[in-house]
Amino acid sequence: MKTEIFVNPNFSYLTSFVNQIPLGFNSMGIELHHGRNEVRKVSVDELLVTVKYFKRITLANRFIFATIRKSKAQRAYEHSRMLIRKNLTSPEPVAYVNCYRYGLLYKSFYVSLYTNYSSLTKLLDIPIAESEEGLKAFARFTYNLHSNGILHDDYTVNNVLYSNYGNDYDFSLIDNNRMRFRNYSYRRGLRNLERLKIPVDKMGVIALEYAKEAHASELKTLNAMVFFRLHYILKVSFKKWVKAAIRLFSGKHDDLYSIQLKDLSVKSQDEKLSKKVSFKVNI
Repeated sequence: MKTEIFVNPNFSYLTSFVNQIPLGFNSMGIELHHGRNEVRKVSVDELLVTVKYFKRITLANRFIFATIRKSKAQRAYEHSRMLIRKNLTSPEPVAYVNCYRYGLLYKSFYVSLYTNYSSLTKLLDIPIAESEEGLKAFARFTYNLHSNGILHDDYTVNNVLYSNYGNDYDFSLIDNNRMRFRNYSYRRGLRNLERLKIPVDKMGVIALEYAKEAHASELKTLNAMVFFRLHYILKVSFKKWVKAAIRLFSGKHDDLYSIQLKDLSVKSQDEKLSKKVSFKVNI
Protein backbone atom coordinates (compact mmCIF):
# COMPACT_ATOMS: atom_id res chain seq x y z
CA MET A 1 0.00 0.00 0.00
CA LYS A 2 1.34 3.41 -0.98
CA THR A 3 0.60 6.28 1.40
CA GLU A 4 0.65 10.01 0.59
CA ILE A 5 0.82 12.30 3.64
CA PHE A 6 0.75 16.08 3.71
CA VAL A 7 1.06 17.96 7.00
CA ASN A 8 0.44 21.67 7.45
CA PRO A 9 3.87 23.23 8.16
CA ASN A 10 2.36 24.92 11.22
CA PHE A 11 1.76 21.45 12.69
CA SER A 12 4.88 19.63 11.52
CA TYR A 13 5.40 18.34 15.07
CA LEU A 14 2.27 16.18 14.57
CA THR A 15 3.81 14.27 11.64
CA SER A 16 4.44 11.16 13.74
CA PHE A 17 0.79 11.15 14.87
CA VAL A 18 -0.48 11.62 11.30
CA ASN A 19 1.66 8.68 10.13
CA GLN A 20 -0.19 6.43 12.58
CA ILE A 21 -3.69 7.28 11.31
CA PRO A 22 -4.12 4.75 8.45
CA LEU A 23 -3.50 1.75 10.72
CA GLY A 24 -4.54 3.17 14.09
CA PHE A 25 -7.67 5.20 13.30
CA ASN A 26 -10.20 2.79 14.86
CA SER A 27 -8.48 2.90 18.25
CA MET A 28 -7.92 6.66 18.36
CA GLY A 29 -9.80 9.04 20.65
CA ILE A 30 -13.59 9.29 20.85
CA GLU A 31 -16.03 8.55 18.03
CA LEU A 32 -18.14 11.59 17.09
CA HIS A 33 -19.91 10.23 14.03
CA HIS A 34 -20.32 6.81 12.43
CA GLY A 35 -21.99 6.56 9.04
CA ARG A 36 -20.91 6.82 5.44
CA ASN A 37 -17.83 8.53 6.88
CA GLU A 38 -16.38 8.25 10.38
CA VAL A 39 -15.20 11.12 12.58
CA ARG A 40 -13.15 10.84 15.76
CA LYS A 41 -11.93 13.44 18.29
CA VAL A 42 -8.35 12.84 19.38
CA SER A 43 -6.14 14.51 21.98
CA VAL A 44 -2.52 14.74 20.84
CA ASP A 45 0.32 16.93 22.15
CA GLU A 46 -2.11 19.07 24.19
CA LEU A 47 -4.25 19.68 21.10
CA LEU A 48 -7.72 18.42 20.26
CA VAL A 49 -8.02 17.39 16.63
CA THR A 50 -10.77 15.90 14.50
CA VAL A 51 -9.91 13.02 12.17
CA LYS A 52 -12.37 12.25 9.38
CA TYR A 53 -12.18 8.93 7.55
CA PHE A 54 -13.66 8.92 4.04
CA LYS A 55 -14.35 5.20 3.95
CA ARG A 56 -17.02 4.61 1.30
CA ILE A 57 -15.38 5.22 -2.04
CA THR A 58 -16.97 3.74 -5.17
CA LEU A 59 -14.81 1.80 -7.58
CA ALA A 60 -15.12 4.59 -10.15
CA ASN A 61 -14.04 7.21 -7.61
CA ARG A 62 -11.13 5.05 -6.48
CA PHE A 63 -9.77 5.40 -10.00
CA ILE A 64 -10.79 9.06 -10.49
CA PHE A 65 -9.33 10.23 -7.17
CA ALA A 66 -6.09 8.39 -7.91
CA THR A 67 -5.63 9.84 -11.39
CA ILE A 68 -7.56 12.90 -12.55
CA ARG A 69 -9.13 14.46 -9.44
CA LYS A 70 -7.98 15.31 -5.94
CA SER A 71 -9.28 13.16 -3.10
CA LYS A 72 -12.00 14.43 -0.78
CA ALA A 73 -9.45 14.70 2.02
CA GLN A 74 -7.10 16.83 -0.05
CA ARG A 75 -9.93 19.08 -1.26
CA ALA A 76 -11.20 19.49 2.32
CA TYR A 77 -7.72 20.58 3.36
CA GLU A 78 -7.19 23.01 0.47
CA HIS A 79 -10.68 24.50 0.62
CA SER A 80 -10.40 25.10 4.36
CA ARG A 81 -7.09 26.88 3.83
CA MET A 82 -8.73 29.05 1.17
CA LEU A 83 -11.62 29.97 3.48
CA ILE A 84 -9.23 31.04 6.21
CA ARG A 85 -7.21 33.15 3.76
CA LYS A 86 -10.45 34.96 2.88
CA ASN A 87 -11.10 35.64 6.60
CA LEU A 88 -13.92 33.09 6.73
CA THR A 89 -13.95 30.76 9.72
CA SER A 90 -13.28 27.04 9.39
CA PRO A 91 -11.44 24.63 11.71
CA GLU A 92 -7.75 24.99 10.85
CA PRO A 93 -6.56 22.14 8.61
CA VAL A 94 -3.74 19.99 10.00
CA ALA A 95 -3.14 17.25 7.43
CA TYR A 96 -4.55 14.86 4.87
CA VAL A 97 -3.65 11.24 4.14
CA ASN A 98 -4.30 9.29 0.94
CA CYS A 99 -3.76 5.53 0.83
CA TYR A 100 -3.43 3.72 -2.50
CA ARG A 101 -3.61 0.04 -3.40
CA TYR A 102 -3.03 -1.34 -6.89
CA GLY A 103 -2.94 2.21 -8.24
CA LEU A 104 -6.41 3.08 -6.83
CA LEU A 105 -7.35 5.27 -3.88
CA TYR A 106 -8.06 2.85 -1.05
CA LYS A 107 -8.95 5.24 1.77
CA SER A 108 -8.29 8.82 2.84
CA PHE A 109 -8.27 10.88 6.03
CA TYR A 110 -8.59 14.58 6.82
CA VAL A 111 -7.30 16.10 10.05
CA SER A 112 -8.28 19.51 11.43
CA LEU A 113 -8.31 21.25 14.77
CA TYR A 114 -11.36 20.41 16.86
CA THR A 115 -13.94 23.15 17.30
CA ASN A 116 -16.48 23.42 20.10
CA TYR A 117 -18.85 25.54 18.00
CA SER A 118 -22.49 24.39 17.98
CA SER A 119 -24.43 23.13 14.98
CA LEU A 120 -26.78 25.63 13.32
CA THR A 121 -29.61 23.27 14.26
CA LYS A 122 -29.28 24.50 17.85
CA LEU A 123 -29.94 28.09 16.75
CA LEU A 124 -32.96 26.94 14.74
CA ASP A 125 -34.43 25.24 17.81
CA ILE A 126 -34.45 28.53 19.77
CA PRO A 127 -37.69 30.61 19.63
CA ILE A 128 -37.50 33.28 16.95
CA ALA A 129 -37.75 36.10 19.50
CA GLU A 130 -34.41 34.95 20.91
CA SER A 131 -32.75 33.76 17.69
CA GLU A 132 -33.66 36.58 15.27
CA GLU A 133 -30.31 38.38 15.56
CA GLY A 134 -28.48 35.10 15.06
CA LEU A 135 -30.54 34.31 11.95
CA LYS A 136 -29.78 37.74 10.52
CA ALA A 137 -26.08 37.23 11.24
CA PHE A 138 -26.25 33.88 9.46
CA ALA A 139 -27.82 35.55 6.42
CA ARG A 140 -25.02 38.14 6.34
CA PHE A 141 -22.42 35.38 6.69
CA THR A 142 -24.03 33.48 3.81
CA TYR A 143 -24.12 36.52 1.55
CA ASN A 144 -20.48 37.26 2.40
CA LEU A 145 -19.61 33.67 1.47
CA HIS A 146 -21.43 33.96 -1.85
CA SER A 147 -20.12 37.43 -2.69
CA ASN A 148 -16.61 36.00 -2.24
CA GLY A 149 -17.44 33.55 -5.02
CA ILE A 150 -17.71 30.52 -2.69
CA LEU A 151 -20.49 27.96 -3.11
CA HIS A 152 -20.49 25.18 -0.52
CA ASP A 153 -22.18 22.27 -2.32
CA ASP A 154 -23.23 20.61 0.92
CA TYR A 155 -24.55 23.75 2.62
CA THR A 156 -26.75 22.15 5.29
CA VAL A 157 -27.63 23.06 8.86
CA ASN A 158 -25.19 20.37 10.07
CA ASN A 159 -22.24 21.75 8.11
CA VAL A 160 -22.56 25.28 9.50
CA LEU A 161 -21.40 25.77 13.08
CA TYR A 162 -21.74 28.88 15.20
CA SER A 163 -20.63 30.54 18.40
CA ASN A 164 -21.99 33.68 19.99
CA TYR A 165 -21.32 36.14 22.77
CA GLY A 166 -24.56 37.99 23.16
CA ASN A 167 -25.49 39.26 19.71
CA ASP A 168 -21.96 38.81 18.35
CA TYR A 169 -22.07 35.68 16.15
CA ASP A 170 -19.31 33.80 14.39
CA PHE A 171 -19.99 31.03 11.86
CA SER A 172 -17.69 28.22 10.80
CA LEU A 173 -17.88 25.81 7.85
CA ILE A 174 -17.07 22.11 7.95
CA ASP A 175 -17.23 19.27 5.38
CA ASN A 176 -15.51 21.54 2.89
CA ASN A 177 -14.51 18.97 0.29
CA ARG A 178 -17.44 19.88 -1.97
CA MET A 179 -17.07 23.51 -3.00
CA ARG A 180 -17.18 25.57 -6.18
CA PHE A 181 -15.54 28.91 -6.74
CA ARG A 182 -17.41 31.12 -9.18
CA ASN A 183 -18.37 34.75 -9.66
CA TYR A 184 -21.35 35.77 -7.55
CA SER A 185 -24.82 35.87 -9.01
CA TYR A 186 -28.05 36.43 -7.09
CA ARG A 187 -29.74 33.34 -8.54
CA ARG A 188 -26.72 31.10 -7.99
CA GLY A 189 -26.45 32.25 -4.39
CA LEU A 190 -30.09 31.54 -3.57
CA ARG A 191 -30.01 28.15 -5.24
CA ASN A 192 -27.05 27.25 -3.04
CA LEU A 193 -29.44 27.44 -0.05
CA GLU A 194 -31.68 24.61 -1.30
CA ARG A 195 -30.28 22.04 1.17
CA LEU A 196 -31.03 24.18 4.24
CA LYS A 197 -33.88 22.66 6.24
CA ILE A 198 -35.26 25.73 7.99
CA PRO A 199 -38.76 26.47 9.36
CA VAL A 200 -40.61 28.93 7.14
CA ASP A 201 -40.81 31.71 9.75
CA LYS A 202 -37.05 31.62 10.30
CA MET A 203 -36.46 31.28 6.58
CA GLY A 204 -38.34 34.58 6.27
CA VAL A 205 -35.90 36.33 8.64
CA ILE A 206 -32.93 34.95 6.69
CA ALA A 207 -34.44 35.86 3.32
CA LEU A 208 -35.14 39.46 4.32
CA GLU A 209 -31.62 39.99 5.64
CA TYR A 210 -30.04 38.31 2.59
CA ALA A 211 -32.15 40.54 0.34
CA LYS A 212 -30.97 43.59 2.26
CA GLU A 213 -27.32 42.60 1.75
CA ALA A 214 -27.90 41.80 -1.94
CA HIS A 215 -29.97 44.96 -2.56
CA ALA A 216 -32.77 42.78 -3.89
CA SER A 217 -36.54 42.45 -3.41
CA GLU A 218 -37.42 40.86 -0.08
CA LEU A 219 -40.49 39.03 -1.46
CA LYS A 220 -38.59 37.84 -4.52
CA THR A 221 -35.79 36.51 -2.32
CA LEU A 222 -38.13 34.63 0.00
CA ASN A 223 -40.09 33.17 -2.92
CA ALA A 224 -36.88 32.06 -4.59
CA MET A 225 -35.61 30.37 -1.42
CA VAL A 226 -38.88 28.47 -1.05
CA PHE A 227 -38.93 27.53 -4.73
CA PHE A 228 -35.40 26.14 -4.71
CA ARG A 229 -36.06 24.27 -1.45
CA LEU A 230 -39.17 22.58 -2.84
CA HIS A 231 -37.40 21.84 -6.12
CA TYR A 232 -34.62 20.14 -4.16
CA ILE A 233 -37.09 18.04 -2.14
CA LEU A 234 -38.79 16.84 -5.33
CA LYS A 235 -35.43 16.03 -6.91
CA VAL A 236 -34.34 13.98 -3.91
CA SER A 237 -37.70 12.19 -3.74
CA PHE A 238 -37.52 11.33 -7.45
CA LYS A 239 -34.04 9.84 -7.03
CA LYS A 240 -35.28 7.76 -4.11
CA TRP A 241 -38.22 6.46 -6.12
CA VAL A 242 -35.96 5.53 -9.02
CA LYS A 243 -33.67 3.59 -6.67
CA ALA A 244 -36.71 2.00 -5.04
CA ALA A 245 -38.03 0.89 -8.43
CA ILE A 246 -34.69 -0.70 -9.26
CA ARG A 247 -34.70 -2.53 -5.93
CA LEU A 248 -38.30 -3.59 -6.49
CA PHE A 249 -37.44 -5.25 -9.78
CA SER A 250 -34.47 -6.91 -8.11
CA GLY A 251 -36.77 -8.44 -5.49
CA LYS A 252 -36.17 -6.10 -2.54
CA HIS A 253 -39.82 -5.09 -2.01
CA ASP A 254 -39.33 -3.84 1.56
CA ASP A 255 -37.07 -1.00 0.33
CA LEU A 256 -39.94 0.60 -1.61
CA TYR A 257 -42.15 0.69 1.49
CA SER A 258 -39.31 2.12 3.58
CA ILE A 259 -38.68 4.92 1.07
CA GLN A 260 -42.41 5.72 0.84
CA LEU A 261 -42.47 6.33 4.60
CA LYS A 262 -39.35 8.50 4.45
CA ASP A 263 -40.78 10.57 1.59
CA LEU A 264 -44.01 11.13 3.50
CA SER A 265 -41.97 12.31 6.48
CA VAL A 266 -39.98 14.78 4.37
CA LYS A 267 -43.07 16.12 2.66
CA SER A 268 -44.92 16.60 5.95
CA GLN A 269 -42.02 18.65 7.30
CA ASP A 270 -41.71 20.93 4.28
CA GLU A 271 -45.19 21.07 2.73
CA LYS A 272 -46.09 24.12 4.84
CA LEU A 273 -43.59 26.10 2.80
CA SER A 274 -45.75 25.84 -0.28
CA LYS A 275 -48.89 26.60 1.74
CA LYS A 276 -47.57 29.76 3.41
CA VAL A 277 -45.55 31.29 0.61
CA SER A 278 -46.14 31.81 -3.08
CA PHE A 279 -43.05 30.57 -4.92
CA LYS A 280 -43.77 31.71 -8.45
CA VAL A 281 -40.51 33.49 -9.22
CA ASN A 282 -38.63 34.89 -12.13
CA ILE A 283 -34.94 35.38 -11.30
